Amino acid sequence: MHRHDAFFQIFSLTAGKGELLGTEKARSFAAPCALFIPPRAAHGFRFSREVDGLVVTALSDRLNSVAASDLAIAAYAEETRITPLAPDHPDAALAVESIRRIHAEIAGHAPGRSLLLDAMMTQAIVSLARLGAEADHLASEIATRDRERIEHLETLIGAHFREHQPVGFYAEKIGVSSAHLNRLARALTGASVQELIARRVMEAARRDLVFTPTPIQAIAFSLGFQDPAYFHRFFRKIAGVAPGAFRQAERKRLQAESGDAPGVKEERAVARPVPRIRTF
Repeated sequence: MHRHDAFFQIFSLTAGKGELLGTEKARSFAAPCALFIPPRAAHGFRFSREVDGLVVTALSDRLNSVAASDLAIAAYAEETRITPLAPDHPDAALAVESIRRIHAEIAGHAPGRSLLLDAMMTQAIVSLARLGAEADHLASEIATRDRERIEHLETLIGAHFREHQPVGFYAEKIGVSSAHLNRLARALTGASVQELIARRVMEAARRDLVFTPTPIQAIAFSLGFQDPAYFHRFFRKIAGVAPGAFRQAERKRLQAESGDAPGVKEERAVARPVPRIRTF
């Protein structure tokens, strides 16, 4: 790991792959891409054997003058970046060509060399910043779309959890594959689709057990279980206790918190208000 206080670097990779070090987690990259290393950024690399490309090192003054002209470019230039260079993208092609020409110009001594280098470096930085802004916007759009899909999933689960539908049922309605929907669910909620369904079933089961007099067998049927014994095993696996024991313990706890004596509360004429337990 090292840093350059007075320089910045641009790597244009045409082959190979590797990892960029310097943050909490190593970041993978693969050609074609550009690596942008701003001044004072601690960094290191792990390259594959077949890596190939060009590296341009320039004084930070060249970067400062470009960054000062545009907020988007300044934002790009503040951080270490991995920018994909799609061959068919005009800004990517312009960045690659600019870096190639900078590399060739540095090796020569033609008239106006410094002026041309400034212009080509500006062109390279602007092209990369545009690609970076486009990638950030795309990532934001994807993140928004994924959140909307999970919100749709949660709405669908609320409507169909009693039917015990497979993951494919929800994936088809949302318009993605089952595997992709599971990946989204785990990434945004920390649980698989089946685990989200099970949570919803358990919420309804707990509520019915505590706040209704419905027999446990009837609760099982109402939640879509064909066999009450399977509901018993399902509930015990998640809650750690049987449905009946859970009902008894929770009712006792709530009665203690409300100040009532244990047992079923009967209607009676009293001066004091009867405490109420709110169901959410």
